[in-house]
Amino acid sequence: MNRANAIDLSSQPNSFVEEIKLTANLGWPIVLSNLTQISLPIIDGVMVGSIHSNQLAAASLVINLISIPVLLCMGLTMAISPLVSASLGKSDYKSPLEILVNGMFIGGIFSLLLALIFHFGKEVVFHLGQDLEVARIAQDYLVIIAWRLVPFALFSSISRFAQGLGHTRVVMTLNLITIPLNILLNYILIFGHWGMPALELKGAGYGTLLTQLIALILFIVMILRSDRFGDYRNDLSQTFRIKLSRIKEIIKIGVPVGIQLSLESGAFAFSGLMAGWLGVQQQAAHQIGIYISSLTYVVSIGICTAGSIRVAFFFGKKDWDSVFAIGRSTVFLALIFGLIFSVLLIAGYVNIPFLFTKDWDVIQFAKIVLLMTALFQLSDALQATSAGILRGIQDVKIPTYLSLIAYWVIGIPAGYLFAFTMGWGISGLWTGLILGLSFNALLLTIRFFRKVGQLRIESELA
Repeated sequence: MNRANAIDLSSQPNSFVEEIKLTANLGWPIVLSNLTQISLPIIDGVMVGSIHSNQLAAASLVINLISIPVLLCMGLTMAISPLVSASLGKSDYKSPLEILVNGMFIGGIFSLLLALIFHFGKEVVFHLGQDLEVARIAQDYLVIIAWRLVPFALFSSISRFAQGLGHTRVVMTLNLITIPLNILLNYILIFGHWGMPALELKGAGYGTLLTQLIALILFIVMILRSDRFGDYRNDLSQTFRIKLSRIKEIIKIGVPVGIQLSLESGAFAFSGLMAGWLGVQQQAAHQIGIYISSLTYVVSIGICTAGSIRVAFFFGKKDWDSVFAIGRSTVFLALIFGLIFSVLLIAGYVNIPFLFTKDWDVIQFAKIVLLMTALFQLSDALQATSAGILRGIQDVKIPTYLSLIAYWVIGIPAGYLFAFTMGWGISGLWTGLILGLSFNALLLTIRFFRKVGQLRIESELA
């Protein structure tokens, strides 16, 4: 039976450069897929922003409110890729679809609970100190976007399954299709075309929800019918069973990963709150830095996911030399991209702020922030990638504790100290973030290579 996959996970590279190419070829479609996913709420904001500023403010409020639940859903599904890839490394071809089914079950239940919480707790928007009209508009949008979490979690589960098999371009293609589809549905529902009422921000919510549902249905049909996944559809009666052991396996990896993502996102969100204590101009400058760093971070996530998948395959084979080599080349690739982004930001820090604002004071602060953003590119790329390859060897518990220390014991307190006690202002906040990221990057990288060494020794002694 043909067990080929899209990236030939079992290949043995002849050189360090070839090793990097394998990871890069697997990773670039993941980067585009991630860019597509984060663009959907941005499309909502851009399209409703043309109606009135309160529509855009309401969209922003909901996106910030729901960001942590989204990350928790993502964390759960991120467990699927390395588990699927590791099963291939063990020549276990029955497990991948079984992992997917149980992953969809736990992801679906968790996202459903979150949707119900937001549905019945939608009045929280009136208790966040926001303008009453903005809160009123945001309330209905929050409910719709909360229900979008369910198809999002299911779609994300299937995406991680396909990526674990090496079919990253399939995931990319389906994600790219969602962009024009979402724009079309938003156009119809926001502004009221083709006989539909003008629903404004609610229309954007329905458009994004429908887009996610359509993409999910297309993906399910592909998994069930495409020859690409045919080898994994044998013995479906056994595959489509909920197994407690599988659920525990997914939760064991997925929950810590979700917490890791939430700790990092929460630290940046809280730093934004502290930036507001410094004044409107510095807060706006801080947000410009967040926008730019979010775009570069997507690339790091693509690299780390690709490295995680490849590491997991050889982890399943217990081929520690290959695990070490893939980890080393993935870290190197991440550092190269981090260096490129640093150089680009240093070259463009004077002009980039003009893309966001014409306020001279904001522009001056934004120049400082962008230089600080350039400085942390290497640390950010390294910590994201090291966390990913650790996930490939199913080591997630200690990295979660390290992230807690890095962001909330070092980063945030140091940022407060530099910004307020020492009077450095916005540059102090970013100095704290850089320290936190650098601490996390260094310790996670050291942990990966030490852990692989330990696994090699344990395997030799067994």
